Amino acid sequence: MVLALLCGRVRLFSKLSNRPEGRLPISAYFGYGAGQVGGQILRDTPALILPLYMTTVLGLEPALAGLVILIAKFWVVLADPIAGVISDKTDTRWGRRRPFILAGGLIASLSFLFLFFVPELQDRALFAYMTIVYLILNTGYSMFSVPYLTMASEMSDDPNERTTILSFRNAALAIGLLIGGALAPQIIAWTIAAGGTPKQGYQDMALVVGGCIAVSTLWVFFGTASARGTKPAEITVPLLDQLKIAWANKPFVTLITANIVQYISAGIGYAGGLFFFGYAMGLGAESLTVIAVWIIVISVASILSMPLLVWAAARFGKMRLYKWCLILYAISIQAYFLADQDSLWIVYMVAVAVGLFNGGFILMSYSVLTDTINYDRVRSGISREGALSSVYSAVDKIGNALGSALFLFFLSLIGFVETSDGSMPQQTDEVNRWIAIAYIVAPALLHSGSIFILNRYKLEDENLNS
Repeated sequence: MVLALLCGRVRLFSKLSNRPEGRLPISAYFGYGAGQVGGQILRDTPALILPLYMTTVLGLEPALAGLVILIAKFWVVLADPIAGVISDKTDTRWGRRRPFILAGGLIASLSFLFLFFVPELQDRALFAYMTIVYLILNTGYSMFSVPYLTMASEMSDDPNERTTILSFRNAALAIGLLIGGALAPQIIAWTIAAGGTPKQGYQDMALVVGGCIAVSTLWVFFGTASARGTKPAEITVPLLDQLKIAWANKPFVTLITANIVQYISAGIGYAGGLFFFGYAMGLGAESLTVIAVWIIVISVASILSMPLLVWAAARFGKMRLYKWCLILYAISIQAYFLADQDSLWIVYMVAVAVGLFNGGFILMSYSVLTDTINYDRVRSGISREGALSSVYSAVDKIGNALGSALFLFFLSLIGFVETSDGSMPQQTDEVNRWIAIAYIVAPALLHSGSIFILNRYKLEDENLNS
């Protein structure tokens, strides 16, 4: 009922607004953006929560926990392209993409619950259970995320309009981050403070956050019903041939090459957050609350910066803004070395910078992606948006998985001590020092280093419609 009321208000606002010719209705902006709430939860919450959950509640050794993530995420190398190709060829009265978004989101929502409602298992059985459930979740996520990402390139032929569409996505991204990154750990903390066990805290979190994924899925399905789409091409190309042709799209190849470096960096950041705050900064269980506030600050800064970023992209160019955001992000996070338990204000000041610069390079990355997809369509005359988007989506997921797994393997290497009672056992000073270095220095080097790859990107606006 709440969803219906919200959609009704959006439709009313759309009718009252005098939209210029060629612009989408306001309801389509909000409808498309709403999908990223669930998408961001599915992308970020497992990356943030699962490493600590598996090593301190389930008692898995860090390297095994990393293997759970790697196996599930490497599956998307196949799952994402399959989702893209099938949605490219699909033609229903609900469109090419929306049926897959609906089914995939609901599958992922249910799987999210099973990740945290784990039966009493040990060792290999526990490892197998987590791997299988996470595989199913990522299959649903592929069915959802690839068609969802592809829709942005189909909703308008205007590059600036696509940037506007994606600005709503990025604003919703921040809301998803608030729910999945701030509310999720805070629910766990509230349950523990009320006398519940850490395991119960994670289960309470799963019920709330899993429900948000389902609501987001329904909203994007119904909210984009009036949006423009494209018909399946009369001539279809097999997957391997499509990927070969995609390889010939040099701007696209340059973009995803830089992205995989950036997403490895992001994976380290997601996996390492609670470990950095909890161990390197010595906050212990208080880290759950600190990271919740930290993510709120990031999200608010990201939402407020969207109009500025859209203006800056049009004024100075997407790629120039993209590179500057990467550089400034790498510089700003070095201030974490100055933070301790008595100077949390430094953490929150860095969060403002992260919200601005992280939001900036994510927005520019996706906006540039739609340009490369449109360029491919203009160049080839074939609609293979799903295949290209699936490659990009797989790069995102594999990069994040590699980053998370590398961080967890690194924890095993430096002698991190795991537990199964939900506590955060004391680590040595050397372990804590290496956690800080891995969390701060590695992402800065990877983000700034990706600029050397982006320097090879050559695609001007005049190439997009010629």
